Amino acid sequence: MTDTFLQLVANDVVTRMGDTLKNSVVVFPNKRPFGYFDEALKNALGYENDPPQYYTLDDFILDQSDYQLADNIDSLVILYKVYLKFYPLTDFDSFYGWGNVMLGDFEDIDRNMPDPAKLFKNISAIKDLEKYFLEDTYVPDEFLSPLNADDEFYLQEKSNEIWQVYARCYYDFKKELQKQKLAYPGMVYREVVEKLAKNASLPSHTHYIFIGFNALSKAEEQILQYYNEQGQASVYWDADSYYINNPKEESGYFIRKHIKAIPSPNPQFFSNGFLMGRKNIHIIGAPMQVGQVKTLGSVLKRSFTVDNQGSTAIVLADENLLVPVLYAWPGQEQEINITTGHPLWQNPLFTLFQSLAALQGNFRKDQASFYHKDVLAILSHPLVMSRADAAVKALQRKITDGQLIYIPQSLVLAMRSSFLDLVFRDSEGMGLGIYFGDLLSEIKHQQECDPIAVENLERILKQLALFSKSNDYGLSQKILIRIFKEKVMQIKLPSGNSQPNAIPLMGMLETRCLDFDTVFLLSVNEGILPAPARNHSYIPYDQRKEFGLPTNDEQEHLFAYQFYRLLQRAANIYLFYDSETGSGGNEKSRYLRQIEYYLPKANPHILIHRSSYSVPLLNQPARAISLPKDKAFFDAFLAKNEKGISPSYVSAYFICALRFHFRYVMQLPEREEIVEDLEAKHFGTLFHRLMELSYEDLKGTLVTKEMVNALKIKLAYNMERALKDLHKTEAADILQKNSLLVETVKVLAEKTMELDMEHSPFTLIDMEKEVAGDIALDMEGAPNLHLKGTIDRIDEKDGQVRIVDYKTGTVKNMDFHFGDAEEMLNKENKEAFQALYYGYLYQKQNPGTTVQPVILPLKEVVKGYGIVNKNIGTPGTADYAAYGDKLKSIILAILDPEMPITQTEDHNICASCSYRNFCMR
Repeated sequence: MTDTFLQLVANDVVTRMGDTLKNSVVVFPNKRPFGYFDEALKNALGYENDPPQYYTLDDFILDQSDYQLADNIDSLVILYKVYLKFYPLTDFDSFYGWGNVMLGDFEDIDRNMPDPAKLFKNISAIKDLEKYFLEDTYVPDEFLSPLNADDEFYLQEKSNEIWQVYARCYYDFKKELQKQKLAYPGMVYREVVEKLAKNASLPSHTHYIFIGFNALSKAEEQILQYYNEQGQASVYWDADSYYINNPKEESGYFIRKHIKAIPSPNPQFFSNGFLMGRKNIHIIGAPMQVGQVKTLGSVLKRSFTVDNQGSTAIVLADENLLVPVLYAWPGQEQEINITTGHPLWQNPLFTLFQSLAALQGNFRKDQASFYHKDVLAILSHPLVMSRADAAVKALQRKITDGQLIYIPQSLVLAMRSSFLDLVFRDSEGMGLGIYFGDLLSEIKHQQECDPIAVENLERILKQLALFSKSNDYGLSQKILIRIFKEKVMQIKLPSGNSQPNAIPLMGMLETRCLDFDTVFLLSVNEGILPAPARNHSYIPYDQRKEFGLPTNDEQEHLFAYQFYRLLQRAANIYLFYDSETGSGGNEKSRYLRQIEYYLPKANPHILIHRSSYSVPLLNQPARAISLPKDKAFFDAFLAKNEKGISPSYVSAYFICALRFHFRYVMQLPEREEIVEDLEAKHFGTLFHRLMELSYEDLKGTLVTKEMVNALKIKLAYNMERALKDLHKTEAADILQKNSLLVETVKVLAEKTMELDMEHSPFTLIDMEKEVAGDIALDMEGAPNLHLKGTIDRIDEKDGQVRIVDYKTGTVKNMDFHFGDAEEMLNKENKEAFQALYYGYLYQKQNPGTTVQPVILPLKEVVKGYGIVNKNIGTPGTADYAAYGDKLKSIILAILDPEMPITQTEDHNICASCSYRNFCMR
């Protein structure tokens, strides 16, 4: 593209100024156009000198000031010091939020130059009227989120309190800053304007060239106006006649206003692309972020050529799409230049420190313990895992195995790891900056980290350490962590390459002054373009309008200009929006609707192409998996046999041999998480433990109705014990979060006890009893099978031993013919098969005993205990022998090397399988 805005400006200033241009100062809204303007000057006919000096407007103004720019946090601390003169009991933690709002107001006041005395006097009069005539007083919008009546009353009082000293804070705050030769940005702008008004001596150059500005504050406008009236300025506005000449178009609002105040004599290069140019505008809907970036990659592959990459740009209205776009980048032949920079908070080094900040923020000082999610986030972080510290993995296992929600500091110290000792300290005594600094030194000593990220973090941590050390106001750990995060969020790390023809990947603000033939713009949705309105201010809307302070109206004008300016010279435009509005996203931007409706009417050469994309779903049928039984399979079986073969182990093979292989042969663990909210799989464990604790003192005794009734009184106490055993933590934490489910378990325990009262008197033999037995296999060289199981309860009445199995799931069938292996292993008979398995082992251990297996289905507890194989009566010795023979043949089938490992044919089983992604069922 040869007729870009910057090229037109470069041609003009070279023609009009010639060699004197090298002594001029060129001022842009941001740094991004510097290199582009350099290139434009090289292309300008007859210019062979060095380029002029370049400034951003902020740097240009600061260069003329007597003050240093104060950090926002430093400004806040100084403002707090001023505020304490009026309200000495105010703590910094509560001041932090509304102190930032005050700083924002002071910035707006000075940038937009109203008479502060008149503004404060006017608002004070309004406050007095509100006090006498209105029920409610004005409270800034950011404080009006979910509040109860007491909170709102408190904030109304706080708002009134602040307004009583608002003006005095403004003046005293500025005096305090001036003593220290510091200033916030708006204060610098006001100071420079006041100097110019007094004709004070300022650094002077031959000429000042202001390029590509749009929304100027009153102070900025007066500075440009001053140099323009002195005949020392050229001001070039970047706009299109379509929206400049139409007063209804909000995108031209600011430039129309500024041109009246700064009637620059130099020619203006307003484009006419919307009314006269040819444009192909593609409006593309795709679901969510992933849909947009995948569609972008697909469009780039289809429509992009290396010849046009120098005049193409990818623009992110939402800069969170930076990393997804990089993952979707289509190929090596297309160079990309990431001009937005990576936010520091996305760097792995910071994600670790973010977890460390959360660890300290959630530290329980009274119990000296850390929250498990913070601990596991640190232990699983790549920079920690790469240390290959055995203590890290050991601590992870202890937490997951023990289901620890809060991890005692003593447990970490017991791991005897210098690194873990360094991490799991209470930072409050030493200061957050020192704590972070020690860890950063350790990490960069052991690992290779991004040096720029390290440099930025070191600078922040040094500031934080100094801030903590000089803390005269009792800042809490919570506020220090918040300050740290805010400082990091402000930093972007440089990234990408500097290839001249690489496609720039940039944010919206970086596109100012730049033009491209082809533009890809993502996230053109409401809530992003334009961004949602924010009104974080103590100054009411009508007073902001009256005194020329910015409001949400100006914010919308600004977004409209950025959008239309980006498109005005482009010929091929691709606008992507998130079409998945039902998932919490916003509808497509109003700007898309505007260009769809208005532009084709204004210019028939503008063609609108609408399309929608969806992420393609893989619809390939899953291939059947069949594996031979190899040495690893039989070795795993032998290892399991040494520990004991359980009934669930046998059932698992026949329910799905492939899942059996994943779990028992490959030993792929099912994901184990720390449970704060009880789930179905923990329901049964909790019930079993509660029943064991309730009956443990009655083992070996004759249990009467009165004794069982007494147990019901102790259920709440035993429930707390059961919860603590299950989670190895304070039971109150779990009880509070799962009160309904815990109450359900207690009710089921009460119902079970009522059944026991009907069955009494009976002798309770044991609870949670482990039983075992060996049987010989009819296979040469095969070891004896070592069978084992755990019986929930064993009791005896009238010489009849009863094996009780509590079942929390659905029990479909209690009767089957155990002479038939296929029927025996039917999944609907699984519960009855296991109950008979326990009975078989108990009978082997206690020959001659009559053993009756029974099941209590807790889902149907009112139906009482169900007898297994009731139709054949109580199984005798011959029945159990037949069961044992058939069990032996079943295990021989597991060991048959000719029978491959295959998937189940029942896809309902796959629905809840942890390994379903492996076999694509």
